Amino acid sequence: MRAAPIFIALSAIGLALAGCSGGQSGAEDEAEATATDSVQIHRPFRAGPGSVNSYWLEGADEVLVFDTQREIALADRVVAAIRATGKPVTAIVISHYDPGHFGGLQSFMEAFPEAELLMTEDVAEQIGRDLSGYVERLRETLGEDYRMPPEPTRFIENREELTVSGVPVIVHVVSDTEAETMAMLSIPSEQALLAVDMVANRMHPDFTDADIDSWPRALDRLTRDFSGYTLYPGHGEPGPIGLLVANQVAYISFVRGLVEREILSDDVATEAEINEAITAIRSNYPDWESVTGRPAQLRRNLEAIVAQLGGELEADREEEEDGNEAADG
Repeated sequence: MRAAPIFIALSAIGLALAGCSGGQSGAEDEAEATATDSVQIHRPFRAGPGSVNSYWLEGADEVLVFDTQREIALADRVVAAIRATGKPVTAIVISHYDPGHFGGLQSFMEAFPEAELLMTEDVAEQIGRDLSGYVERLRETLGEDYRMPPEPTRFIENREELTVSGVPVIVHVVSDTEAETMAMLSIPSEQALLAVDMVANRMHPDFTDADIDSWPRALDRLTRDFSGYTLYPGHGEPGPIGLLVANQVAYISFVRGLVEREILSDDVATEAEINEAITAIRSNYPDWESVTGRPAQLRRNLEAIVAQLGGELEADREEEEDGNEAADG
């Protein structure tokens, strides 16, 4: 089932470094900042599985935080780097319902209690309902130290204009892509789009909550609406929007094709077929880490696509058949 590699190589992008260190498993953190005329886009970064991007936009006299890391420990290090600027954090924006993007929120709220907490109404509702158990998982991990995300100061809406030291920052809300609802930020003066999990650059994205039909269409719209922009992804390195979008669309198409051709020819996904598909993905995308850091992520991705395409897992079918036999007996 090995397919010819379809990844489009990404050229190296030079980024100015700002001090911020730490991480887990001995990995070294790097905080990368892109210098602009009026706003600096900082990307606290830790390489390896489960690495996630959050950003902080530094203006002349204030800071806006966009997403708050996965873990309290790493969030604390980002907080320390922001404090070193001596500038107040006036807003914290949460992009979507994903623990990698709001897991460290309490560290930021404790450090910057005067900051507005902003998110869309849908994202606030999803965090409150916690249907995927993300908040509960954080509570189990952190125990008594964990506090539930607070209610937002206010809701943000599509096309709303925020500012950082007078520089316009535009909210763009997209639905039914990698997540049910997601807020991106663009900085028109810098031709920069903070696209969060619309793109994972050279990392396996998470398909658990994804809509694989509408997600590629939304990605195509990005290249038209933000032509010439630099895309800052939710995971991995920033780069030219056309290149990163093309790579993400190709990845979705490749994995979906495996499911359609190799797994669901008879509408049932067997264990052997899923294992072969995982091998093919790893072969086609060697050295890529998973965005969640969970060993079973590729399996969960394939199972999610099987369900979305109307198939079923062999184990689920056998369990249903056993239940039916027991009822008949």
